Amino acid sequence: MNKTLTAAAVAGVLTAGVTLATPAESAVAAPVGKARSNVVMWASPAAVSASELPCLPTSISVTLTNTGTEPVFADATLKAEAPLVLSDTLFQTYLPPNSPAQAVTKSFGVLVPRGTKPGTYDVTVTSGKQKEVVPVTVQPMPERGPGANLAYGEQAIASSTHGNFTLCGAVDGDKDQSHWDTLTGWNDGTRDVFPDWYGVEWPTVQTVDRAELWTKTPAATNGIRDFDIQVRDGDTWRTVAQVVGNAEEHVVTTFPAEQTDAVRVLIHFARSNYSRLVELEVYGPQ
Repeated sequence: MNKTLTAAAVAGVLTAGVTLATPAESAVAAPVGKARSNVVMWASPAAVSASELPCLPTSISVTLTNTGTEPVFADATLKAEAPLVLSDTLFQTYLPPNSPAQAVTKSFGVLVPRGTKPGTYDVTVTSGKQKEVVPVTVQPMPERGPGANLAYGEQAIASSTHGNFTLCGAVDGDKDQSHWDTLTGWNDGTRDVFPDWYGVEWPTVQTVDRAELWTKTPAATNGIRDFDIQVRDGDTWRTVAQVVGNAEEHVVTTFPAEQTDAVRVLIHFARSNYSRLVELEVYGPQ
């Protein structure tokens, strides 16, 4: 059976509908009205909170299922109230007949551009005659006073990232080792290849003098061993602290205050096959 689906990101208002098709071996399609009435759509969660920090992502999941006896191709479209931006605006999928019903779900990232005014904005999800509105509440930017972790939620950067992890996993504020791999943490994507690096960058210059990191436990077998803390200086990176032979989970490095728009951990060797960080924090003078 050959089924090819094309999903395209479409800007602006989209017209929702359901395109009908049956498997290649069947030449009979269900009536349009009947097929549309058999497709059930829902979005979750019912409401979300969001921040303009790029590594505190918000997402909405859309699910389609077929309650009829004929297979169909169905679609749903999404539209975000400006200035919010969606990672995609179209969901197309094949839905087998209800024997039993098989739900298909797609997740859509919600991006809040820098400078967005706090408030509530709507994301509208449509499939045929069905429509759901998911309110997105944009929170004010967190205060960054003395002692604040400057890396929290900011844009992460890395030499590579393993497919089981997300790039933002080590700047999300979660240092719980039990959440490793499923909810938090960063693992590079090049087994037994060094150096690796992971860091954070800012849209404006920051003054920094301390970096703290948490590596995978047990650190004596899974942690990073030899690494540099570097600041970005124009188009180059400059080392401001070095650690050799580390066997601790939590490492604190201090250095003379630097003005920079990015900090990274350059990892020369890790005690496992991969470089692994649970969390990276960066601080300025207090």
